[in-house]
Amino acid sequence: MKKISSALSHLSGNLNTLISFLVIILMIFLSLLLGISVFFRYVLNNSIYWAGEVSRYTLVWLSFFGSTVAYKKGAHIGIDLFGARFPSSKKALKLIALVLMLLFWALIVKESIKLEQLYFYQKTSTLNIPYSYPFAALPVSALIWIVHITSDILKGISKS
Repeated sequence: MKKISSALSHLSGNLNTLISFLVIILMIFLSLLLGISVFFRYVLNNSIYWAGEVSRYTLVWLSFFGSTVAYKKGAHIGIDLFGARFPSSKKALKLIALVLMLLFWALIVKESIKLEQLYFYQKTSTLNIPYSYPFAALPVSALIWIVHITSDILKGISKS
């Protein structure tokens, strides 16, 4: 069990490093695109017609990837109501919360794959790409969440 936990923890850490790098790249790209778009529109009086759609979809991917990085760093808001009232069972409560989160993200993966299939045949207005490409941020980030949460669950179990 410790080998699996260690391997998954290593995968989770490497995945988080990669996603953190992608978040930085997406943030730089989005900032440059919006800056150039504003320059073209107001200085050159010639707008970049696809910039709004690309920036919107970049922000979606950035938000979903950023949420996984924030989870891995422990930066999401948490309410410690039950943990404060029942300090002796804090580990068990955390494990229950992690299992519930795992079930939630598994459901998100299942349902978002159905949506991906539905949106594959609908095209975006400007880029003329399938809507399933920008909407793929949801199942991809949900899978990353699942890796992180499973790693945390195995860590909690192997410590006990």
